[in-house]
Amino acid sequence: MSTKDNSQLNRFILDSIPVAIVTMDYDFKITSFNKRAEQLTGYLADEAVGRPCYEIVNGSRCGEDCPLQTVRNAGESPSGLEAEIVNRHGEHISIRIGAASILNEDKSFVGYLEVIEDISRQKRREREKNNFISTIAHDMKSPLVGISGLIKRLKKEQICETNEKLREYLRVMDEAEERLESMVNDFLEYSHLESGQIKLDLDEIDIQQILEQVAEMHQLRAEGKNIILSFDCHSLGAIEADANRLHRVFTNIVDNAIKYSPQQSEIAIRVSETDKEIVICFQDQGWGINPEQMPYIFDAFYRAESEEEVNGHGLGLAASRAIIRQHGGRISVESRPGKGSVFTVRLPKQKT
Repeated sequence: MSTKDNSQLNRFILDSIPVAIVTMDYDFKITSFNKRAEQLTGYLADEAVGRPCYEIVNGSRCGEDCPLQTVRNAGESPSGLEAEIVNRHGEHISIRIGAASILNEDKSFVGYLEVIEDISRQKRREREKNNFISTIAHDMKSPLVGISGLIKRLKKEQICETNEKLREYLRVMDEAEERLESMVNDFLEYSHLESGQIKLDLDEIDIQQILEQVAEMHQLRAEGKNIILSFDCHSLGAIEADANRLHRVFTNIVDNAIKYSPQQSEIAIRVSETDKEIVICFQDQGWGINPEQMPYIFDAFYRAESEEEVNGHGLGLAASRAIIRQHGGRISVESRPGKGSVFTVRLPKQKT
């Protein structure tokens, strides 16, 4: 194949890729621009080539957060960064971006590469989902307030003092209303977390103290199933985080561990640290999670199958992931059926 034919093939390949591909020289001036980049930005390749990247891409990360600057200064190749660009027509488009250096066979610098994916449809669906959850939860909350008020009034009526069966009915109704109200509140909070409407109340906190509180709070429940709840944590320095939100995350994980663990087993909470992170592991000896369920356990409303029927509506882990992400951290799980699970929370010592 001739050099000309090879060049044409490369151009055909680049133009067929369903993401924007932009290459730049050392000064971040554009050297190539594929068809998807033209469609995304509204600029033709002939107009873009030779101009600074920031003039054409016009993204929210241009400037101090520029991924190309990260590559140049730190040698790292960031990927999966979310941002927003404003194209030539003034349209705001949500994107996911990755950047890297281009090196030749001799490892000599040739240029920079940015891969830009349009995720506006995905973001729109996320907004629609969150709006739907929020709307339904708000619409349910109003009649619940009325039901709760009527139950409380009926409890005070004289007839309840002499009618034992009625008192029992009202007690069951009251408990059901409280569970439903708790579920509605969880829906609302999850929707706000996912949409970023809830801001973290950051302060210097002691992770060890929070975990000790969570362990103590669950001790009686664990003992009720003859479960040993152990805690291993050496002294850690304070980190900047939202204590109440992290308390909820740890409570969700320990609560699930107790729910899905058999009698006479153990749940171990272990804390360690690296130069950049605090790592909290929650290990149980429960039923474990089937491999086909693993990709979905952090999805909202998803509930993994278990050997026993357990209460819940599948929002605890989804909300936990949203909270940890807002802290700039990660939550993951390793599990095998019949061998238990290990949930790992990683929190940055300095919020990113």
